[in-house]
Amino acid sequence: MVEHQDPPLAELVAGTADDVWRFTEAMGSEQALTYAQGWTRDADPGVRDVGFMALGSVALNHPPALEELLDHADAGCSDVDVGVRAAVAQALGNQSGEQRCVPFLLRLLNDADVEVRRIAIGGLPIVLDDPTADDPAVTALVRLLADHEPTLRDWAAFALGSQLDVDSPQIRAGLRSLLSEPDTAEAYPAAEAALGLARRADPEVFTAIADRLTRPDPSSLWLRAAAERADPRLLPALVQLRAPDNEPDDPWVEQLEYAIARCTAARMDDDDERHGD
Repeated sequence: MVEHQDPPLAELVAGTADDVWRFTEAMGSEQALTYAQGWTRDADPGVRDVGFMALGSVALNHPPALEELLDHADAGCSDVDVGVRAAVAQALGNQSGEQRCVPFLLRLLNDADVEVRRIAIGGLPIVLDDPTADDPAVTALVRLLADHEPTLRDWAAFALGSQLDVDSPQIRAGLRSLLSEPDTAEAYPAAEAALGLARRADPEVFTAIADRLTRPDPSSLWLRAAAERADPRLLPALVQLRAPDNEPDDPWVEQLEYAIARCTAARMDDDDERHGD
């Protein structure tokens, strides 16, 4: 029987989060929890890493594992090993709608390691349950829009702009402050901010979108922002992006055509309103 076999701990330590997830699935919740409880207390940081990953996986469908994760989260957030703290952030951030994870994730937003902070940012929208604009987690994300690390500004803009529907003057001001930033291969806070503002029908985002569409190779995020804004004035720039060698099934081309369709429909609606008047 699987539950009587020794777990492949060395392979799990050398493997990935997906390997740990498959292990917990094969082992079953009760037995996987038993192993994880011991691993989170191990002297080897690689084993503690696996222990928290296993706890996070089992906790998704097994309440005792969630309680165990929360009981050990404080120690995990203070672990000397960055890999363990990252595993804790990931495990907590996967617990959808579990408000008790929020204080620990807020604590990890101040971690010394950029990757741990990024994971914590990504987890907050998942564990939050319809937050208000003055929720401490929302306030923290707004503050991160001005972080010195562009990847963290990117993730904060994604969290506030696309993952959460909360709105406030402070959120909009923070997103607008990113609109002039350059997009790079590693981070694109301006595009994420534009999409978030377009989702909120913010009138000031039009200029930023129109400008980016005239630059070479705008990313699909800018096309998504254009589609969300659905402003007929964007049509000329969008149509200009069509090219004979565009592949219809290319995701970028599909997003371009969707943006064109959305802006065209908006123009038709405007025409109908004027004719109705």
